[in-house]
Amino acid sequence: MKEILHHKTLDYVINYPDDYEEGKKFPLLIHLHGAGTRGNDISLVADTAVGPLGEINRGVRLPFIIAAPQCPGKTWFEYSETLLSLIDTLVAREDVDRSRVYLCGISMGGYACWQVATVRAELFAAVMPVCGGGMPWAAGYMKGLPVWAHHGALDGSVDVSNSIDMYKALKRIGSEAKLTIYPDCEHDCWTPAFTNSEVYRWMLRHRRDENWQVISEDALEEHAELVREAVMGELPESMSGDTRFG
Repeated sequence: MKEILHHKTLDYVINYPDDYEEGKKFPLLIHLHGAGTRGNDISLVADTAVGPLGEINRGVRLPFIIAAPQCPGKTWFEYSETLLSLIDTLVAREDVDRSRVYLCGISMGGYACWQVATVRAELFAAVMPVCGGGMPWAAGYMKGLPVWAHHGALDGSVDVSNSIDMYKALKRIGSEAKLTIYPDCEHDCWTPAFTNSEVYRWMLRHRRDENWQVISEDALEEHAELVREAVMGELPESMSGDTRFG
């Protein structure tokens, strides 16, 4: 069941799982779309063939409350404050299990996924940025947050090095990070990523606990130096490969 709601300047879609009941709590999956879905026609989000809502629209059953806002302007960065406010509102819902809140995004939304995870990592049990990019020097703010990034090796829109640099930065500081590089994919690696049922199982295996490490400003410079070393290093062969289900 889908519902169209509004928060400040953002319209968004909520999809409820088939077994939804009032009084029960459910995991929450927030999805941030790419540039092609921008605008003021929320049906572009509701009826999408892409991402977790695309799976719902294909008849796949997913056990999450799925929330998907629409960016009405050029980029998500213009709406950062409103987006963070919406995420806070979603997490505070009575029907949301706050230990199981997940974030994903593709392309423009993949960049936003990295950005939101950097500034509000404590909200999420796991995040999945797809063909996006972040700030490797700030990876310390995500220390302890499980991340599974996805990217096409042949991506001509967002170079795969963006995900590689973030992966190496997170691994260098001891975070739980995965990166799947699809050797035959260009920009659209979201199709194999979101049609792979393992990504949803991976999310649900993670819960946010109370032992979050908050990185201080003094410690960040140390992490930044580790990141600079990490980004200069070689990419391990074991981290690449297509994990798409057959």
